[in-house]
Amino acid sequence: MGRIRYGLWWLDQVTAGVRARSGSVAASAAAAGRELRWATVLSARVAAARIDAARPEPWDDGKLLAFVAVVAACALAVALVLGLGIARWAMTAAGSLPFAAAGAVAVGLVLLVLTYLVFASRRSGH
Repeated sequence: MGRIRYGLWWLDQVTAGVRARSGSVAASAAAAGRELRWATVLSARVAAARIDAARPEPWDDGKLLAFVAVVAACALAVALVLGLGIARWAMTAAGSLPFAAAGAVAVGLVLLVLTYLVFASRRSGH
């Protein structure tokens, strides 16, 4: 047996355990991926069926108050973060531009959603 063949045989013997374990890990990962895909598809189907079957009902005063309180708390938190970011940006501190840009995007998205809600409710009223 030549040195090259002996070296290849030795390399095959040394890496046999690693190759066997990597094959087992790959098979486990593939099985987990299939399960996750199946769970995602099943969840999407159930969510679509629930959305189709949903019938909205008016909220009572307690639910409306809780919802408005949560929205107000979130708005206050966003305003605080944006205020701090814009204050840093106005002082030209380094690294504050992303705060100001995120604030502009957040305000734009909120105005876009509010505009849509106003015009959607106006169309449905006619």
